[in-house]
Amino acid sequence: MIQVHAFTVHIYTVAIALLILLVVVLGFRYLHLKMSLENYTRSTIWMNQQGKPMGQISDYAVIIAAGASQYVASADLQNYVTTVSKDLKRDVVVLDKDQKILADTIPANKGAMYTFDTNGVIRMTLSDAASRTFEELSKDYPNGIMEVVVPMKNAKGETIGAVLVSNTQVFH
Repeated sequence: MIQVHAFTVHIYTVAIALLILLVVVLGFRYLHLKMSLENYTRSTIWMNQQGKPMGQISDYAVIIAAGASQYVASADLQNYVTTVSKDLKRDVVVLDKDQKILADTIPANKGAMYTFDTNGVIRMTLSDAASRTFEELSKDYPNGIMEVVVPMKNAKGETIGAVLVSNTQVFH
């Protein structure tokens, strides 16, 4: 029969308790960061609606990209984009690395390839993660609309797509 020393059992008990504590602390840290991002996004949108923008549209785009990256593998991405688009009254498009539309202010565009960047600005942003602007000429915006493109990154900091946000409000 195998005998287990009380000291060994005690060490294992303490180790398991520490692991459980670590998981709980990391879980709370994750929730805190997620809620902070959501609160900042909501306050930014609220300030914009009050006519007191807190920053440039590229700042909004970065915030939207951070939020969208959490929903990429989720059916909630389209709901997120629709809500943000309505709140900001701007066109918002989320693309993957191949420029396939994952979510759009105009939901019918979801799943199509984004082909309205004739100068390769999106491709450049996907390769070097630098924000840029370009004019979209499409059936949705035949008179043209200026778009800001920012990289969308995962938790590891890898570029996994791009987010486009119109420079001006397109909905009233």
